[in-house]
Amino acid sequence: MSHKIKIGVIISDQNRVLLLYEKIEKNPVPLWNIVKGTYGDSGLETIFAAAVREAKEETGLEVELTDSLGCYVSQADDEARVQFTFVAKIISGNPVLAIKSEQIIRNENIIELKWFDKSELEQMKASDFISNRTYVMISDWLKEEKYPISAVKQVKM
Repeated sequence: MSHKIKIGVIISDQNRVLLLYEKIEKNPVPLWNIVKGTYGDSGLETIFAAAVREAKEETGLEVELTDSLGCYVSQADDEARVQFTFVAKIISGNPVLAIKSEQIIRNENIIELKWFDKSELEQMKASDFISNRTYVMISDWLKEEKYPISAVKQVKM
């Protein structure tokens, strides 16, 4: 069985969330997503540093992690994913798409960045999102199901 550790970042600005309109291979059309990536694919960084790096790469923003939404585990056929998802606030910058050549290197195809307020998010369906996992995370953010960042610990082997 294949296992992946993913990190996700919900960039929040008061009552809004920044989403990415992204096309991935398994979906015929672009759908909405949060910042996300694979932990462990960029050297010996912490899970927290990976989350901050992913936010910078995908949105151009410098962020600070403020909370954790928790750990999400999903499994299908011969694949399992564990995703740690954080909430972040902007420290500096304005949302900007990475240039296409950088996206191609990272195997990304992000078409648009857009802010959504809570009322807009509440109207969205699971089918509007790139995965059910992303929909659940946004739903948890809407319900304010947050935990202190200290609920996630990274320790030496």
